[in-house]
Amino acid sequence: MSVLVLRAKQLLTLAGERPAVGEDLFAPMKKLENAALVVRDGLVADVLSRGNERWPAGAQTRDLGEVCLAPACVNAHTHLQLSHLRGRTVWRKGFVAWITNLIPLLAEPVDADAIEDACADVAAAGTGYVGDISGSLQNGLALTDKSCREAGLNARHFCEWFGFASSASDAKSPWPARCREDITDNPDLQARCAPAAHALYSTAPETLRAARRHCAQTGSVFTFHLAESPEETQLLTTGEGLLRDVYEGRVLPENWRAPGLRPLDYAEQLQLLGTGVLAVHGVQLRHKEIRRLAESGTALCLCPRSNYNLGLGDPPVNDLLENGVLLCLGTDSLASNADLDVRREALALREEMDVPPEALIRMLTINGAAALGIENAGQLAPGFPAAFCALPPALTL
Repeated sequence: MSVLVLRAKQLLTLAGERPAVGEDLFAPMKKLENAALVVRDGLVADVLSRGNERWPAGAQTRDLGEVCLAPACVNAHTHLQLSHLRGRTVWRKGFVAWITNLIPLLAEPVDADAIEDACADVAAAGTGYVGDISGSLQNGLALTDKSCREAGLNARHFCEWFGFASSASDAKSPWPARCREDITDNPDLQARCAPAAHALYSTAPETLRAARRHCAQTGSVFTFHLAESPEETQLLTTGEGLLRDVYEGRVLPENWRAPGLRPLDYAEQLQLLGTGVLAVHGVQLRHKEIRRLAESGTALCLCPRSNYNLGLGDPPVNDLLENGVLLCLGTDSLASNADLDVRREALALREEMDVPPEALIRMLTINGAAALGIENAGQLAPGFPAAFCALPPALTL
């Protein structure tokens, strides 16, 4: 069996750690100086520190230099199918201006080369696992899955309903039509997929319930965008506003009526929250809503750079931390972000909100793996995949 020894100045293994919330996010981490990771056939065989450097016979050694290694990052929310939209959407003019610009672009065919390049870039940045939103483009799911596998990414594909179904029977199906075409007669691909919803205002309530129910029955993660923009809250509470103007006749059916509830209240009414659910964004959540989200066991993925680019404001990070919400990080898409390096989301929270490195590293690794339901990830311990990243200096301990 092939054996490789990787040496680095510092190593954070997170061995034995569990997903962390509240005060546990800030707990000290064990850091090994001048450490070595022993890799056998792609798995961690051993972790050695200075003074205990007994390499296996015949091992190849590679010195990675003055870096701090940590488990591979988890990008818990990204839209790889939209990678061809880099530089083509309107930023910093508000959410409605951006979505107005984006919707016509969704009619374009999928771009296999753009997806392949994006996956390669994600892997090169030290990400090993992705929660990919699929279903936006025809035939995009199979192409994205192929590119992820070729880049060495472990992907969970969330097949997202965007828009309302054209028939009552279709609305009750948890799988959007575009994804159904790709997973039909392909059980291997379907095993890496789960039905999902875009948002409370852009997916029919019966479809939301069907997808959530299917995920609960199959032990899959259910995900949806929640409380992302002020316009979402206005649309759900009053049925009015600029977002209504954009979606009228395009997404919303003629008989659509606002539920008259704030996003979290509506999600609770539809029974969408709970363990095994990953909500995304949460920028507009209020204090009491954050407490209820934490009590429900719902995880929340933060995408701070995308939020900034769309003019949505900052997520209420301190409140989320204090109330014990399970937090992870995502980049969203190249339609709303400059790149898909999820470490830069952590850097944004470090620089703008002074979130400690210990919390950010856990969000990037063990928490992201838990939010996506991925086992044997988020740690560099014997028997785990030898998937790692190099941490930026601002995130080192």
